[in-house]
Amino acid sequence: MNLMRYKVSEFLRNLPSFWKIFVTGFADFLALCVLVFVAYMLRVAEIAMPPQQSLHLYFVGPIISVVTLGFFGIYASSARGHSTRTEALMATSLAATVLIWAGYVSFWGGKDFSRSVLIIFPVLAVLALVALRRLASWFLSENSDRRAASDRKSVLIFGAGREGVSLTEALERQGWYKPVAFVDTDYTVVGRTVRGLKVHAMERLEYVIARYKPSEVLIAKRGQTRSFRRTLLSKFTELNLAVKIVPDLDEITNGSVNVNSVRPVKIEDLLGRDPVSPDAALMNKAVSDKNVLVTGAGGSIGSELCRQALAFGAKRLVLVENNEFALFEIHRELEIRDQSHHVELVPVLATILDGNRVRDLMTTHEIDIVFHAAAYKHVRMVQENALAGIENNIWGTKTVAEAALAAGVKRFVLVSTDKAVRPTSTMGATKRVAEMIIQALAAEHGKQTTFSIVRFGNVLGSTGSVVPLFREQIAQGGPVLVTHPEVTRYFMLIPEAAQLVIQAGAMAEGGEVFVLDMGESIKIVQLAQSMIELAGLTLRDKENPDGDIEIKFIGLRDGEKMYEELQIGNDISTTSHQRIMRSDEVFIPLAELTKAIDLSGSKDKSEDEILNTVMRLASLNDTRSATGLLHRS
Repeated sequence: MNLMRYKVSEFLRNLPSFWKIFVTGFADFLALCVLVFVAYMLRVAEIAMPPQQSLHLYFVGPIISVVTLGFFGIYASSARGHSTRTEALMATSLAATVLIWAGYVSFWGGKDFSRSVLIIFPVLAVLALVALRRLASWFLSENSDRRAASDRKSVLIFGAGREGVSLTEALERQGWYKPVAFVDTDYTVVGRTVRGLKVHAMERLEYVIARYKPSEVLIAKRGQTRSFRRTLLSKFTELNLAVKIVPDLDEITNGSVNVNSVRPVKIEDLLGRDPVSPDAALMNKAVSDKNVLVTGAGGSIGSELCRQALAFGAKRLVLVENNEFALFEIHRELEIRDQSHHVELVPVLATILDGNRVRDLMTTHEIDIVFHAAAYKHVRMVQENALAGIENNIWGTKTVAEAALAAGVKRFVLVSTDKAVRPTSTMGATKRVAEMIIQALAAEHGKQTTFSIVRFGNVLGSTGSVVPLFREQIAQGGPVLVTHPEVTRYFMLIPEAAQLVIQAGAMAEGGEVFVLDMGESIKIVQLAQSMIELAGLTLRDKENPDGDIEIKFIGLRDGEKMYEELQIGNDISTTSHQRIMRSDEVFIPLAELTKAIDLSGSKDKSEDEILNTVMRLASLNDTRSATGLLHRS
């Protein structure tokens, strides 16, 4: 029977549009003809045919009905896309049918016509047509070859609210999954029955699993925090259940939950702090109707800064990048996003070390705000290529900042890193010196250009993040390489990091070091274990020697820290934004700093001497220390 239904539905689905409309209209006409005579028999309260002389008047109704249904677009919509809007249009078209039909009967003087049929018929017609459409929607569904109940995958749904109910309805229509029960932490619904399924408390999870034996858990509950999701994942994976998630309704573009909304839990769903919506006033102040320049526009943070500037109505967006392919990719993406061309996009293939070119760009395009995100950020790569890191991160920052000052740019924002705090790596040291340059320029020239710094930790999904590396290692069967069992890092999602950078830039008055609230730090070994579990695999260790993936500790590399910090001193204060803090830090005056930087860039020094000078400079915290460095050098 299922096979026959599948073949018939496939045949009907593959018909040309004309024949689909013809079949639907003809089926409606036959059904409506039957309903006319049913309406007549209900009127006379007996099984009888209308008088011969007025019989033709009864057939007029179905003919007019089919015409008006077509006029109201009923036949232009798919039976599988049937909705309450379609039902409302049907009712409207049948009301129009009654009016036209009544006029026709009056014109022909149908004395033997039972006018009560004009009231009974549309009621029956609406009910019948709705029922036929819903039956057709079920019959023609893409998954009409529904499995037998015994073959369907049993799933447990966490969340008996709106998302959970919508998901249950979608799963039942789809037919490949069998929802068996709900679990929830909301005790107002625990113990109730929702769509025929019992709602159980989370405390009874082991009993529920033992009774219903689900193979998966689908998380369909709105407004969960990431820490709560981590707890859920831990509970479910301990019981050997695969876990998938339904995003919040506001993350689903069509506003409804369906089977396609369900996706595996990503590590991004669990890590970092729960984001907050950006302050529109700050975003608009920074970029709306402004000429914006972003260096490193093809990088993880730089490209997201471009997306956010586009979204919040920048007038002109200049993308500076020295990687041709990265520039091509972000420029093409932004063009697609801005199809109405409200924002002027200017892709520029250039190096930040070319001061004249950068200054000319800022002057020509009348830049209002610069986001300096260009930097070499990979700790290991910069550690092994110290001179390139020093040149790009220190001299590049100095070049761009001085160009902004010369071009009269109103605001300049340096994107920095937590590795600049008490740096142990070359990369961290170069970024700290870059911060010192901006601090010194702010103190000396703050009335001309508002300079500020935004410092934060790791962002998920960036090119330097451990997440893509771990994914690759898991896909290859392991082992997952972790430096140390106790190493921790902060994590944040790229979009929120970029939004906070822009908002901090809008808040700046000059010389601030803004520190983003990164939430709680995460143990990298726990991150690795979670990613293994999310991949549906098990950890191989002493307790489980038959597991799938092993975590191997390789030791901290040169320059790597056990944990990261976000502030140098203890003098930190809040701002008007709940996720942005201000760290008041000692800076080196521009004259002293310039001498020290000139020493670090001296061509008559060896690479080791230059690197040592930069490392000492990055550790300075007062003018006397800078003077001492100059004397020692």
